[in-house]
Amino acid sequence: MISRQLLNIVMLVEIGLLVLAVCLFFAHGLWLFFYERRLARLTEAARESLAHLATRGTVNVEEIEALRRLPHDVQVIAFLEMSRHLSGSGKERLGFVALQVGVVDRARKLCESRRWARRLRGARILSRLDVVDPLVQRLLSDPHPAVRAQAAEWAAAQPSVAVISAMLALLADPATQARFAVQNALLRMGSIVAGPLATFLERNSGRAAEAGLRVAESLAGPTFGQAGLRLSRTADVGVRIAAAKLLGAVGDAAGAERLIELLDDSDSSVRAAAAQGLGRMQHWKAASLLAHRLRDSAWRVRRAAGLALRSIGAPGVLFLRRALKEDDAFAADMAQQVLDLPAAAASV
Repeated sequence: MISRQLLNIVMLVEIGLLVLAVCLFFAHGLWLFFYERRLARLTEAARESLAHLATRGTVNVEEIEALRRLPHDVQVIAFLEMSRHLSGSGKERLGFVALQVGVVDRARKLCESRRWARRLRGARILSRLDVVDPLVQRLLSDPHPAVRAQAAEWAAAQPSVAVISAMLALLADPATQARFAVQNALLRMGSIVAGPLATFLERNSGRAAEAGLRVAESLAGPTFGQAGLRLSRTADVGVRIAAAKLLGAVGDAAGAERLIELLDDSDSSVRAAAAQGLGRMQHWKAASLLAHRLRDSAWRVRRAAGLALRSIGAPGVLFLRRALKEDDAFAADMAQQVLDLPAAAASV
C-alpha cells in the first residue's frame, strides 16, 4: 500500500512543475512582448532609412552604416517589404544598398547551404531584390522542389540563353509546384523565349511538351504553328488538348484545318478543345461542322461547339437557331442555352 507521505511528495512535485510551467509561460509571453516591440521599433527605423536611400539620387553613408548595425533579421524584413513597392531605378538603388549593407552576400551564402530551407530563404531574398547571379542556374537543378520553384521565379528577372535553356528543361519536372513556377516565369519573360520554346516543342513530347504548349498558347506566335500541328497527332490526350488550344490561339489556315480534323477525335476533351479553338479564331467556314457537334454524346463538346458558334457571329447564330427546330433534344437544348447567354458570357 502506498504511504500518505509518498503521495504528498508526488503531489508537491506536480504542483511545483505546474507552477514552473505557468511561470515559464508568462515569462515567454513577456519576453515575446518586449521582443516584438523592439523588432517593430527597429524595423520602422530601417524602413525610414531605406525610403530615404531608395528615393534619393545620392547615398547617405551614415544611413547605410546605421542599417549595417541593425540585426540581420530586421534588415531582411525591411528590404523585402520595401522591394514590393519599388521598381525601375528605385529597385536598382535598393539592390545597391542591400549589397552595401551585406544582405546580398549573406543571401548568397544561404543559397549554398546544405539545408534546403536556408537555400530557399536565400533564393527568395535575391529574387525579391532582382539580383542577377549565376547561382540561379545551380538552384534550378536543386534536389528540393520548393527551391527549384523559387529559383524559377528568380530566373524570370534574368532571361539569358543559359537560364532559358535550364528553365525549358524543367518543364518536365515531376513536381507540380516547380513545373507551374517555371511556366509562370517563362510567361513573365515574354517574347524572348519564343524562339527557344519553339525549338523545344519540336524536339520534345509528353509532359514536357504539354507544359510548353501551355506557355506557347499564351505567347501565341506563328513560330509555334508547326510544333502545334506535330503534337496534335500524338497519342497523349493531354498533349493533344494543349496542342488544339495552341492552334486556336495561333489562328492560321493550317491550324484551322487540323482543328476541323480534331472535331472527330476519339476523346471528348480533345473534341471540345478543337471546337473552342475554332471559335477563338472565329473560323466561320467550320460553322456547319460545329453545328453537327451540337449532337455530340459528350456535354462538354456540345457546350464548346455552341459557344464557338456564338462567337463566330451571324453565321454561327443562324446555325444555332436552326438547331432549335431540329428533332435532336440535346442539340436544341444546348442551342437554347447558348442563345440565352449575354454576349460577354458567351465569349469563348
